[in-house]
Amino acid sequence: MLILAVLVVAAGAAVYFITRGNEEAPKEITLMTWGGDFVPREVIDEFTKETGITVNYKEVTSNEDMQSLLEANPDQYDLLVVTDYMVDILRQNGMLEVLDKAQLPNYANINPVYHGNYYDPKDEVSIPYAISISLLLVNQEEVANLGAQPITTYSDLWQEELRSKVVVVDWSVEIMGIVLKSLGYEYNETDPAKVAEAREKLFALKPNIVRFETNTPEDSLINGEAVAGFMYSNQAVKGNAADPKLEPVFPTEGMPIFIDCWVMSKQAPNKDGAYQFLNFIMRPEIAARIADLTKFTTPNKAAEPYLPEDYRNNPMLNLPDEVVENTSFYIAVDKVLDEYEHIYAEFKLR
Repeated sequence: MLILAVLVVAAGAAVYFITRGNEEAPKEITLMTWGGDFVPREVIDEFTKETGITVNYKEVTSNEDMQSLLEANPDQYDLLVVTDYMVDILRQNGMLEVLDKAQLPNYANINPVYHGNYYDPKDEVSIPYAISISLLLVNQEEVANLGAQPITTYSDLWQEELRSKVVVVDWSVEIMGIVLKSLGYEYNETDPAKVAEAREKLFALKPNIVRFETNTPEDSLINGEAVAGFMYSNQAVKGNAADPKLEPVFPTEGMPIFIDCWVMSKQAPNKDGAYQFLNFIMRPEIAARIADLTKFTTPNKAAEPYLPEDYRNNPMLNLPDEVVENTSFYIAVDKVLDEYEHIYAEFKLR
C-alpha cells in the first residue's frame, strides 16, 4: 500500500508539473517596429486565432529607437522589423539570433534577388519583409506647361522653370543622395572634395523647393502645389491612384532602396512562437495580403500569383528586375549623418 501511495503521489506530482509547465509556456510574442499598420493587425489577428499566440505590438518611430530599446531590454522582445542598415548594426553588435532555417520552410518563398546583401551577407539573421525605393513622381503635362523639359533624371530638377514647384522628403541623407547621384557619385560619399561639390549644387536647388514633407509629399502634387516630387514608392503609389497624370519616373542615375527585415532577438523569450509567426507571414497568400494592404513591394516570390492584378501591373509595387538592379543602399549612414545634417540645416535656412 505504501508503494502504491508513493506511486500515486509521484504520478500526481508529474501531472502537476507537466500541467503547470504547459500553463507557463509563453503564449505570446512581442514584436517591435514602425507604427500604423506596417504589420497589418488583421494578419496578426488571424495568426492569433490559428495558434492561440497573442502578439504584442510595440510601435516606434525610428531604427535608432528600436536599437536603444533592444539593447536595454533584449529579453523583452521576440521580433523586430528594422531597416537594412540597422540589421547590419545589430548583427555586428551580436544582438540577433542566427535563424534556424529548418524551422522556416517558407523561407524558400523569398526571391533570391534579395539574398546576400551587405547587411546580412550569409542570410543568417534576417528575413526581407517590405521593400521600397525612393523615386520621382511627376506631372509631365504641367512640367511642359511651365516650359521645362521632361523630367527623367535628378539633374532635371534644377531647371529654372521649376522654381517653387518641387517637393522632397525631409531627410538629409535622401536629399544629399539626389545631389551626389546627379554628379555621378555614390550615396553616403565621404570624400571632402566631392561633399563640398555636392553642397554647392544642393544650395542651387533651393529656389525650386516648395515644400519639405516626409509624411504626405504626394499631396503637393495632387493639389497642384508642385509638379515634381521625390518620395517613397508607397507614397508615389497613392499619388498616382489619386491622379493618373502623376507618373513615376525611375531616374537613370539610380535610386536608393530600403529593405525592412524581420530579425529575432538573441534573448527572445518565446523563440518557438517567433518562428511560428515568421513562417506564417511567409505563406504566399499571407505575404500577398500584407503587400496589398501596406502598398510595399513584397520579397516573397511565391506570393505573386495571389497579388491583385492592379498590384502586379504597377511598376512602383511589383518592381521590375531592371529597376531593382539600378538601386543601391544607404550604407554606413551613421558615418555621414552628422556632416550631412549640418549641410542640410544650412540649406534649409537659405
